[in-house]
Amino acid sequence: MIQEMDTLKIRSIRIEAEDIRSFELVSTDGSCLPAWSPGAHVTVSLAGGLLRAYSLCNHVREHDCYRIAVKLEPQSRGGSRAMHCLQVGDLLRVSAPRNLFELDAGAQRHVLIAGGIGITPLYAMFNALRDGPVYELHYFVRSAAHAAFMDQIGLEAQFYSGFGPAQIAQALADIVGRHAGDPRTTFYTCGPASFMAAVEAALCAAGVPAEQLRSERFSAEPAVPGPASGGFHIVFARSGIEADVPAGILIIQVARECGVDIPTSCEQGVCGACLSNVIEGCPEHLDAYLNDAERAAGKLMLPCVSSCQGPLLVLDR
Repeated sequence: MIQEMDTLKIRSIRIEAEDIRSFELVSTDGSCLPAWSPGAHVTVSLAGGLLRAYSLCNHVREHDCYRIAVKLEPQSRGGSRAMHCLQVGDLLRVSAPRNLFELDAGAQRHVLIAGGIGITPLYAMFNALRDGPVYELHYFVRSAAHAAFMDQIGLEAQFYSGFGPAQIAQALADIVGRHAGDPRTTFYTCGPASFMAAVEAALCAAGVPAEQLRSERFSAEPAVPGPASGGFHIVFARSGIEADVPAGILIIQVARECGVDIPTSCEQGVCGACLSNVIEGCPEHLDAYLNDAERAAGKLMLPCVSSCQGPLLVLDR
């Protein structure tokens, strides 16, 4: 759920790589900001009612600022384009940090695998791990010009530039193969959907249990409702509101029309901002956020994209 927002000021903007800018955000009165942990993100409110989640990528010991990095997407839905139009001194409404992508405290080795702009949360992990447990960072980029944080990462990461799909698959197989069979190793990945699918395939092929992978997605393929996605009745228990959800209409649309407040950010089923408790009914999960166990339990769902497999759905909203 999106937390209460505060007003922060852009102290500096830096070009990190081609089409990637980082923004240093500070409080307007110079006070310290709420603490956070590697893998955390903040939600930024932009013009036109846009809400976008961005990973924090500075060091957790920097208490006076948050740093985020944003890639200007060719198919931007407005968020990255709005961010790249901002200037030093501009004010932004920003939420307190929230972490859905934490480091595994029980792991003895951390293998970080980043694709493109997916380096942002993994860079924060990299900074935190430099003085601690055994780690390695693998960074796949289209070209050297597209690699962010090069001057800070230096020689401490393995870079893979300009690789095609077959080369990426082989490199991932080699990376995973070196640690397959070690239950004390945790893998982390973030990047484009196709890249993350390749990481998951490499882990599966090497027999690495799903529990040893932690991931965060920035975008998802459009959800395609299955044959069970007909109309149904929905009850928002906490709000005391009931409504019909016609076939082909999203729950979040109905909620807004009824005045039920469900926070959203990505509206693609990847960020978890709209995560809701299911009191009754069988969700049809069309998100890329919940894991298999959470989906099977049927107690949570993301109403921005998911639906219902039966005639009734009751949410704790």
